[in-house]
Amino acid sequence: MATIMLLGVGFAPAPSAGADATDNLRSAVDQVRAGTSCGALRGDPIIEKVATKINQSTQNYIDHQATQTPITDPLTGLKILGYRGTKATLLQGASTNDADSIKALILQGYNKIPDCAYTDFGANMQLNERTGYWLTAVVLAGA
Repeated sequence: MATIMLLGVGFAPAPSAGADATDNLRSAVDQVRAGTSCGALRGDPIIEKVATKINQSTQNYIDHQATQTPITDPLTGLKILGYRGTKATLLQGASTNDADSIKALILQGYNKIPDCAYTDFGANMQLNERTGYWLTAVVLAGA
């Protein structure tokens, strides 16, 4: 069922101009998770902060403003901010349009989004003005 949902997300109509890109990303992840035997993922403000920070670190790297490589391990940041879970993973996508960036992230997460050990998530989507690429980041976390 998850495979069917992955394909369905890839062919979703483009969001309206006024739609918030991060909300579209959250919705796509929720749709894929709904097609599994797991419960729904819960949005978490700490995880959202980490997803945003990771996406910003990628932005800074692309724009040659970073002093280090982009963050790839979300668990360290989650622990620093007080998240009590012991498992976390990062999904990312990038494309010149927001729908394809979301699709890339969903395809990368084909085996992680259906993992019931992940119970919480945070998402972030940003447009890199210099390159025209939409950058997506989702952090999945749990006990």
